Parts: sequence; structure tokens; C-alpha cells
Amino acid sequence: MDLYNIALILHLICAILFVGFIFADVVVFKALRNKYSEEKTQEIKETIYARGVKIYPPAVLILIGSGGYMFSKYINSTLGYFNSNLQIILWIKFFLVLSIVVGVGYALSCRFRGIQEAGFMRNFHFITLFLSIIIVVLAKIMFMV
Repeated sequence: MDLYNIALILHLICAILFVGFIFADVVVFKALRNKYSEEKTQEIKETIYARGVKIYPPAVLILIGSGGYMFSKYINSTLGYFNSNLQIILWIKFFLVLSIVVGVGYALSCRFRGIQEAGFMRNFHFITLFLSIIIVVLAKIMFMV
């Protein structure tokens, strides 16, 4: 098995973890709020986050690293940058991922500086889930066109 296939498998596993965590936060935890008190919901979330905080950051780093490696296999000075539909879709995926990374960076910077995030950030996990679904669909489409 070559390095590209290893990166692909790691990328897929980490993408599942990433999207699964965001899905849980947007869909599952919202259902908890409707059934349990705010205290109980917070207790459940903290229990799950305690485990997730150990897995999630390395998974995101591997996701970004493996994605960058695979990106460089299809977009480079030899193959070109916008010469095929695959490359164009890959650039679209890149900018969608970049928007998620910028949002995460903004949220973290607000947290570290102790300031309130802008109002649109209340829906950031929903937006991230939506963008992640688009990214996954584009990943499948880009090899069909």
C-alpha cells in the first residue's frame, strides 16, 4: 500500500469523526435539550466532550494534513491548477474547508481573548455540518466529472 492510500484511509476515518462530532452537536444534543433539563443536558455533553477533546484535535490535524497531501497530488506545477473539472471541484472543496478553518480560528481567538463572538457564530456548527456535507458530496462527484 502506497503513502497516498494510507493518507486516503486516514483522511476518511478522520472525516467520519469530524462530521460525526458536528452532527452529534447539531442534532443529538439539540434533542437532549428538548427532553432533559439544561443541567442534565450540560452534564451529558461534558461527559461526551471529555472523551471527544482527546480524540477530536488529533483527528482534525490528521484530516487537514492528509487532505493537504492528497490535494498536492492533483494540483501542482506539473499537473496545473485549473486544467480539469476535478481540479476546479478540489479548489471549491479547499475554499469550503478554509471557511470552516477560519470560523474555528475566529471562535478560538474570541475564547482566548475573552470577547463575545459575533451573532452569526451561534449557528457555526450548523453551518459547519452543512459545509461538511457539501464537501463529502463534492469528494464523490469530483472523480465522476
